Amino acid sequence: MKLTLATDEEINKLLSKFKKFNTNLIDEPSKLYNHIGNMDVFNRVLTEEEASELLGRNHNLKYGAKFVSTFNSLFHLAENEVYVHINKSLSKPSLKYVLSCLNRGEANLFRKLFSNKKGIYKIGDEEALTFLANLSVNELYFVDIFFPSFDTVIMGNWDLSFPIYSKTSIGFMKCKKIIEENGLFIR
Repeated sequence: MKLTLATDEEINKLLSKFKKFNTNLIDEPSKLYNHIGNMDVFNRVLTEEEASELLGRNHNLKYGAKFVSTFNSLFHLAENEVYVHINKSLSKPSLKYVLSCLNRGEANLFRKLFSNKKGIYKIGDEEALTFLANLSVNELYFVDIFFPSFDTVIMGNWDLSFPIYSKTSIGFMKCKKIIEENGLFIR
């Protein structure tokens, strides 16, 4: 599994492009990103009744592989230049819970991600990307995955409704094509 700390040069390049790594803390994303949507199983927002009926653990188990496949397809299209932001603000009880849900190797890797102050890693292979994507798919820990060549960031989120933010229509459309090829939607 190839997951390495981003260099200072890579971090500066990402900051100049994306301005902020904690994408979830941006008050008005439309000021930074021209194209915003949600990568989702459904092509529309569900009603409360539909959501209570359709969402939950089985939903994630049923559709999670489509998200992992989408991320892997994007990884190859981005020529392996993909980064992840690990937000280090995880309480000890939450950390223990996440670790208890992972196998030994995954738990060791997850601990290593929290062993230094930096939180930006370069994803070097599908195995690392699959591990990180599954953290979000399984709602254990949400990560932001940056695709600099698409000027796009995709955030992990509840109920397999992952926000997608893109600075350019070209990047957004490339992502949309891959997302739809994997049986998902941008709504």
